[in-house]
Order: sequence, then C-alpha cells, then structure tokens
Amino acid sequence: MFRRFALIPPRLAGFVRFNSTEPYNAALGGLKKDLKKAMLAKDELKKTTIRSLLSTIKNKEIDNRDKIFDEFTLFDLYSKLISQRRDSITEFLNNKREDLVDKEQHEIEIIEQYMKELPVSSKEEVNLRVLQLLRDLKEKDPNLQMKQIFGKINWKTVNSEWKASANAVRASIVQQFKNVF
Repeated sequence: MFRRFALIPPRLAGFVRFNSTEPYNAALGGLKKDLKKAMLAKDELKKTTIRSLLSTIKNKEIDNRDKIFDEFTLFDLYSKLISQRRDSITEFLNNKREDLVDKEQHEIEIIEQYMKELPVSSKEEVNLRVLQLLRDLKEKDPNLQMKQIFGKINWKTVNSEWKASANAVRASIVQQFKNVF
C-alpha cells in the first residue's frame, strides 16, 4: 500500500489548490455546488457551461503548476472565455446560425454572473481609475506616450490597491488611451 504513494512523481505532489488563495478556492467550491444543483434541476446549458469553466480552470492549473492562483486569475480566465464566446457569436451571425447565438449569449450571462461574484473591481471601476490616472499623468506631461504610462505604474501593488488583475488594467489603459487621448 505504501509503494503506491511512493510512485507518485514529486512534480505531482504539490497540488495547486493548496497554494491558492481563499477566494479562489471559494469560487471553485461555488462552481461545484452550482454544478450539482444544475444536474439535479436538469439544466443542461448551465451544467455544460459550469463543466466547461471547471475544465478550463483545471487545465490552467495543470499548465501552471508552480503558480499561485487567485481571484484575479479567475477574472482573467472568465474574461477570456467571454471574449471567445463573443467571437463565436460574431461568426454564428455571419453564418446565419441564430440558434447557436442564443446558446452562446446565455453562456456569457452565466459566466458574467460568476465573474461578478469574485471579490475584484468591475471593468467599469477599473476604467474609471485608469481614466483618472491617465488624466493626472497627462497634466504632468502633456506629451506622454502609452509606453511611458506602463512604466509609471507599480505593477506589484495593482492586485492589492486596485483589486484588479494586471491584465485588466493593461487592457483598460490601452482602451482608454485610444478613446480619450
């Protein structure tokens, strides 16, 4: 019986979720509870969407074993999945597949619901904060370029101070800079 455990490679011994934050683990627990509810309610769309989320999260954990996972990782992952579904909707509309558009739209709504439950700043809050930052920086230096802005942000404190992922802040900077300046 002890030999069985001795055969586990050392790289598999460190399980990812032990290194994860509490909100991350709570979000995964919530997904699993909701999966069970969806299975009991025979809600096929919600069941397949949650399974897809869990599968994507698990694949990300496998690909990045040494990384600590947190609520910001989930936020980025959910954002990516929503973006993929929006791209699919565009393709389905081009191919006149309205039946598939509805399915994708409902999946987006489900993912957005889980995204709102994460203890992170919303996209609107990040955009407002970035807009204020850009205005302050432009007042100091009117000829400021976008590449200079990235150097003026302390990226190590973005998670704690802004309650946002670095990817969300970067995307917002690019969007706000193009739209406003």
